[in-house]
Amino acid sequence: MMNYETDFLAYQLLNIYKGRKVLDFFAEPLFGDASGRSYTRIRFEGTTVIMMKVANIKPGEFGRGDSFNDFMAIRNFLNGFGVKVPEILAVIPEQNAMLLEDLGDTTLFKLIENDRKNKFRYIQDAEDLLTDMQKRLYNRTKFDTPADRRKFSTKLFMDEFYHFYEYMIAKRIYHIPYKNLWPKLEKYCLKISRELANLPYFFSHRDFQSKNIMEKDGSLYLIDFQDALMAPVVYDLVSLLRDSYIVLSPEELDSLVRRFWDTNEVVRYFFNDYASFEHAFYLQTLQRKMKDAGRFVYLNQVKGKEWFVPYILPTLGYVKDAALKLGLERVLELLAPYIPEFDDGGTK
Repeated sequence: MMNYETDFLAYQLLNIYKGRKVLDFFAEPLFGDASGRSYTRIRFEGTTVIMMKVANIKPGEFGRGDSFNDFMAIRNFLNGFGVKVPEILAVIPEQNAMLLEDLGDTTLFKLIENDRKNKFRYIQDAEDLLTDMQKRLYNRTKFDTPADRRKFSTKLFMDEFYHFYEYMIAKRIYHIPYKNLWPKLEKYCLKISRELANLPYFFSHRDFQSKNIMEKDGSLYLIDFQDALMAPVVYDLVSLLRDSYIVLSPEELDSLVRRFWDTNEVVRYFFNDYASFEHAFYLQTLQRKMKDAGRFVYLNQVKGKEWFVPYILPTLGYVKDAALKLGLERVLELLAPYIPEFDDGGTK
């Protein structure tokens, strides 16, 4: 069915891109997952491009900024350091719209889904992408990107912890009262948040996971980087290796965490030894995956995106595993009466 508004916007962007009128094209809407952006594949003259339209969402939720302008600024920043990102072909700022290079449909997630026997190798490649990015950015001398103007603070960590409590517990229906849970849980969350806020920080993509890494012509590209910020240097590694969409075995996880330490001199600069690096990894895992579990419930309840529900269980498995690794059994004891999923399994 023809969408005249979408088609007219595509027509305008194509005119800018080609410097002439392009009248013969076809616009195909694409699945947008959790984002506030819509994507459309434009087919014309034997090729394809991607139109991205950013919704007029007020910036600021969980420390996020202006998705449209930040996308362009951070894309240009990463591209300047040789990190593979999509090209911007045309822009209409007043419409919050741009035309992008088409990277295809092959995400890291799809690569693994279609070739599970090589899952470990694909994750290694993505880990190498992260190591390469951190090495490239380590020696930068300018700190003027949108990511440099925002960071994970103790308050932001706590806001995300509360998001977990609000949607994973308070807004799910239970037969037992939960009103006194947050004051008890808050003490642990605050201690974790303060410890995280004192870790060494680095430029972080913020959502470095299998659906935000694309494969094209044998190379890996990053997308969805507009929310980048300064975060604990292990943050992106946690996003990759504790990805709710791709579950690693304990042996695979241990091997990949150790491999990252061995191959990445940036993290070895920031941490005195492997034990402190590994502790930071699990501390960040606990915070990040508690937030993610609450976020999946939120996306289902508030946004009607039911396809996130299957990922709640593995995410809670990560929470359980990290808490045990950190000796925080008391946190699990507090949560267990309200989270039956803890009894249904953990990481696989």
